[in-house]
Amino acid sequence: MKRLALAAIFIASGCGSLGASQPKNLSLAFKAGDAYMYTFHATAKQTTTTAGRSMPIMVDETGKETVTVKSVDSAGVADLAIKLGDFVFKRAAGGLTNTMNGSGAETVDVQVRADGTVVSVNGNTVTNGTPFATLVSFGSGFFVAALLPDHAAKVGDTWTKTNDQAYPPCDGAIRIVSWSKYVRDESVNGVSAAVVETASTGSIALSDSDPAYAMSGTASGTFTTDVTSWIDPNGRRLVKSHSTTHDALTIVLPPQGPATEMGDSTTDLIPA
Repeated sequence: MKRLALAAIFIASGCGSLGASQPKNLSLAFKAGDAYMYTFHATAKQTTTTAGRSMPIMVDETGKETVTVKSVDSAGVADLAIKLGDFVFKRAAGGLTNTMNGSGAETVDVQVRADGTVVSVNGNTVTNGTPFATLVSFGSGFFVAALLPDHAAKVGDTWTKTNDQAYPPCDGAIRIVSWSKYVRDESVNGVSAAVVETASTGSIALSDSDPAYAMSGTASGTFTTDVTSWIDPNGRRLVKSHSTTHDALTIVLPPQGPATEMGDSTTDLIPA
């Protein structure tokens, strides 16, 4: 009986070990020539207040996004061509609603690290990268990913990152503090994906006093962003992503005085 009891304990503990989450490489690995298709949807609800008058603005944009890998350097930084086609852009402000449609738009070049952070957009460097959605302009498209670890991770693991992001030609910086977690595994269109969440807070403190510009002023405020990404650890690619952002910003442009902007936005990339 004693041997049977010991065997039962051994089997039970062994089964528990087999069922535990194993560490996985969640970083992105791009290959030149690869292309990914997504259905894209973004929304924004902002309120701008100046001189005591407020104006709500609502934006809704949808489209089909194609991400093509142009090249990958030795450090794993990928040069991506992002194009949004069949897009519909709606904007409601001041009691008026405008809708714009397009079958295609110009291609935007975005450089992305293996951890999902953006290095540059159309050649303009983004210092230290950012885990937030990168919107170039309407009709251009997004790349949005959670901040991925630089080491193998298992369900329940967490990691943090803090960076100061310059915003030329202004003085000052945007500080971003991010906290990420490997939450669970989930099936998406037959792919066993790792679900990673990144919660970030940011503070903005910028000033522009360059005499070459007609206007100078300051910008300050805060924002929070939550990004959830589904990562294929085998293909090491972004399967889908969802983000929400809340911002509160004050801009002072003499002699007009201060203007505030506050609102919320969402971004979704879904396999097409």
